[in-house]
Amino acid sequence: MGDILLVEDADSLRDALAAVLTEAGFLVVAASSAEDALQILATRPIECVISDFKLSGIDGLELAKRIRAVSPELPFILMTAFGSVDVAVEAMKGGVTDFITKPFEPQAVVSMLHQVIEHNRIVDRGPTKRRIHHGLITRSPRLLKVVEQARRVASVDSPVLLLGESGSGKEVMARFIHEQGSRRLKPFMAVNCGAIPQELLESEFFGHEAGAFTGATQRRVGIFELAEDGTVFLDEVGEMPPHLQVKLLRALQQREIRRVGASTHIPIHARLITATNRSMKEALSSGAMREDFYYRIAVVTIDLPPLRERTEDIADLARGMIAHFAALSKRDAPTLDPLALDILLAYRWPGNVRELENVIERAVLLAGDTITHEHLGISVSIDFKAFEEATKTLSEVAAAAVREAEADAITRALSATGGNKARAAELLGVSYKTFLSKVKEYALVPRLDAEN
Repeated sequence: MGDILLVEDADSLRDALAAVLTEAGFLVVAASSAEDALQILATRPIECVISDFKLSGIDGLELAKRIRAVSPELPFILMTAFGSVDVAVEAMKGGVTDFITKPFEPQAVVSMLHQVIEHNRIVDRGPTKRRIHHGLITRSPRLLKVVEQARRVASVDSPVLLLGESGSGKEVMARFIHEQGSRRLKPFMAVNCGAIPQELLESEFFGHEAGAFTGATQRRVGIFELAEDGTVFLDEVGEMPPHLQVKLLRALQQREIRRVGASTHIPIHARLITATNRSMKEALSSGAMREDFYYRIAVVTIDLPPLRERTEDIADLARGMIAHFAALSKRDAPTLDPLALDILLAYRWPGNVRELENVIERAVLLAGDTITHEHLGISVSIDFKAFEEATKTLSEVAAAAVREAEADAITRALSATGGNKARAAELLGVSYKTFLSKVKEYALVPRLDAEN
């Protein structure tokens, strides 16, 4: 969950609300005034603001208007003891996303925060169209197309297969599809098929009755039942054994399951999203993936690009992660040294966004006010010769090719004549003086001495 900015000038209420929201899993940043809140917003990323209406100094409505002037998409919830229609209308005109009237139950605030944030996970920030969803930050045209495809798919219930390397954000995308659709207020149940022993996967999916097998001492409800009308996400579905693919295929076709050890069937209504980092072509040809099962789960296929193919996102991702981990450590976010950023941009990221997250977390823990290349724990080898070649003009490239060809011809002529320069010059059809000049220009004497 993202950072919540809580603005309340009453110490007791602020502390109580902060405790409730923290317990619910939110990272809470508290401010006692609108002025303090504006300073906080200028220094760190915030996912939602919840503010009291009546504050000393600038009130909550004015705070909402000022925030809207610089962050028009940032969700803003207003708390007020004045629950009149006039206040509600004025609040909405001032840019408030929603409001809640005091007194209220703490859980009501938590539920409202979840709903507001879920509707604002993707935001546009100015002309660069920087989109944010959970850990997904992008300005990459390729990934933005993927996001738009996912948004369209979210409105239907067709099974979706997400393809991409490990750490490329497949679960993030699965949660996005869930939250953009009509099932967003229902459960999202995720299972990593590669992390659970194969003999336990069937019970994980469908549940089991007490006594169904050794160790089954009580009834267990599977994820397809727990998800109800929500979404089931099966990560690394390519690791699922073929015999279980058959059982899951039947369950999806019949829209019903049977717990292990049970005789009755239970209807299921959950949507299915799957993901894998395996090549489906290879999995199908080897028999690891059944064709009938594949066609059932891959009604829609979405391919996520690796981080190395969207390097324009690395700086934004890194800075967002720095702010996040600094907040967790309750410290000011360190700056990113230019050389450190160059290294992040040059690195190939075999572990994708997950690896970047680990690198940044380590760097924030080790760094002082500035993250340098020493804090990253990664190294890159830059091909300076290739870089130099890439920056040459066409005439420079041609000249270099001529020099290389001349040097090679001289070396071959000298080798053919046993090092006799006069005979080599004659063989090449140039004067002895010109030949010696070229030998000196290309520094071939040391090479010849070494050869002879």
